Amino acid sequence: MFLAIEWTSAAFHAYLFAPDGSLLGERQEARGVNHVTDGGFEAALREIVGDWAAEASRIYLSGMITSRNGWVETPYAETPASLNDIAARAIVKQIDDLPPLVFLPGVSVRTPLPDMMRGEELKVFGAMGQNSGLVALPGAHTKWVAVKDGRIERFATYMSGEIAALLKSNSLVSKLIPAQSADNPEAFVRGVRLSQDRRIGGSILRRIFSARSLVLFEELPPADISNYLSGLLIGAEINEVIEEYSALDKHVTLIGAPALCQRYSLALREAGMKATVAENAGLAGFRTLCLSHS
Repeated sequence: MFLAIEWTSAAFHAYLFAPDGSLLGERQEARGVNHVTDGGFEAALREIVGDWAAEASRIYLSGMITSRNGWVETPYAETPASLNDIAARAIVKQIDDLPPLVFLPGVSVRTPLPDMMRGEELKVFGAMGQNSGLVALPGAHTKWVAVKDGRIERFATYMSGEIAALLKSNSLVSKLIPAQSADNPEAFVRGVRLSQDRRIGGSILRRIFSARSLVLFEELPPADISNYLSGLLIGAEINEVIEEYSALDKHVTLIGAPALCQRYSLALREAGMKATVAENAGLAGFRTLCLSHS
């Protein structure tokens, strides 16, 4: 049996696989790398999956647990990178009473700007297999990844989610947002459409202020500001991605939380793109790696 763990900054997610790759069980805890004090990663591992560890022949670890703030730092596999490149750069650690711990590297790109990911690459491999296409992993720091024949060719990180959160919590615009505001897809799409309106000069930095000015002129309800801002930022992000990354089939594979993927699907549709959501991509990536590199 194999034990695979995605250990991010915020969460711990473990999969137990049978030798044939079938899933035997899952465990999740909100005990990410940032929640483990004094380097107590071994103790946390034993506490959460100690009984599974006794049955596993190997434990694969991916995510921020392999960063300089984690347990064992692994070097990045530089693009273009395949699943085989990830396995080849893994670092194996031996600890008494535990099976070999295999710390998997992330992926990096150096040009035109340095960028990196840890953990997302397995989801990309799991979703795409040996296919080609454009992949997005929406989140606070959304990754856009170009894949060719199962290899990560290049990628970029967009901080739209974090910037939106900052604008909604601590900005001139945030002062107008009511304490309670319901989700409104129409306000979100309105923001997306404004981000794409070429009749207006400038880009996102000019348009953000409209979340205030439209309210002051009673053209946008205060309750819609949050959704409108999200639409502006995600729409601007997609505009930049389309300009930089060619997607001849006008299709994007989305990997992430359903609600956020739904928002990206709406925004992509406004941009003339199609989107599908990949289910259990992380599980598929781990399964492929465990079976082919055990």
